[in-house]
Amino acid sequence: MKKFLYSLFIFLSITNFLHAEDKNPEVGIVEKLGNQIPMDLTFTADDGTQFQLKDVIDKPTVLSLVFYHCTSICSPLLGGLVDVVEKTDLVPGKDYQLLTIGFDHKETFHNAKSWKDQHLKLLQKKIPSNSWIYTAGDSVSIRKLTDAVGFYFKSDGKDGYIHGASILILTPTGKISHYIFGTEFNPVDFKTAILAAQEGIELPTIAKVLKFCFSYDVKSRRYVLNITTVIGLIMLVSAGIFLVVLITKKRKKTT
Repeated sequence: MKKFLYSLFIFLSITNFLHAEDKNPEVGIVEKLGNQIPMDLTFTADDGTQFQLKDVIDKPTVLSLVFYHCTSICSPLLGGLVDVVEKTDLVPGKDYQLLTIGFDHKETFHNAKSWKDQHLKLLQKKIPSNSWIYTAGDSVSIRKLTDAVGFYFKSDGKDGYIHGASILILTPTGKISHYIFGTEFNPVDFKTAILAAQEGIELPTIAKVLKFCFSYDVKSRRYVLNITTVIGLIMLVSAGIFLVVLITKKRKKTT
C-alpha cells in the first residue's frame, strides 16, 4: 500500500510539474482536445458570401489557419494538404471537408480566393469547390477562434507573423478531435483522424509531451531544447526513484 502511495505521489508531482509548464505561449500551438469551437462566429468565404461556422461544419472538418501573405510555412502547409487529399481515398465533400481561415484580419476574401485557386490547381483529383472553403474574417472572430483552438501567433515586427504549423480535425459538431503538426501529412494518419472525428473520438498526440522539452525561439524561428525544463524533470524523476528505493530498503531491514 505504501509503495502505491509513493508511486502515486511521484506521478502527481510529475503531472503538476508538467501542468505548471502548460501555459498559453506567446507563439505556438497548445492542444485543446475536446474544446468546442464557437460555432456562431462569422467569416467571409472565398466567393464573398458571409456565413457562420455552424452553417458549414456538419461533417469531419480539416481546419487550417494561415496568413495569405506568408512567405514561409503557410504555402507548404497547404501544399501538404493538397498532397494528402490526393493520396487519401476518402472523398472531400462526402466523407469530410476542408476549411482554411486567414488569421490576419487585414486580409480579404480576395486573398482567400487567390490562394484557393492557386492550391486547387495542384489537385489532380477533382473535388467540389465548396468542399474546401477559404475564408477571411474580422479581428474579433479570428481571435475567438484561435484562442479556442490554442493557436497563438504574433507580429514579426515587419509585415508578417511568427506562428506554428498544424491542421486540426474537428468533429461534425465542431469539437477538436485531433491535431496533426507540421507541413507534411501521412495519408494513414490523416484518414484515421477523420474517421475518429466522425465518431467524436479524441486522438492525443505526442506533441503535448514534446513541448515541455522544447520551446520556440523567436529570433531563429525554431524549436530549441528547453534545458531548464528537462533538467528539472530529470531531477524530479530521479528524486522520486531514490525515495522509493530508500523506503523499500528500510522496510526490508525492519522485516
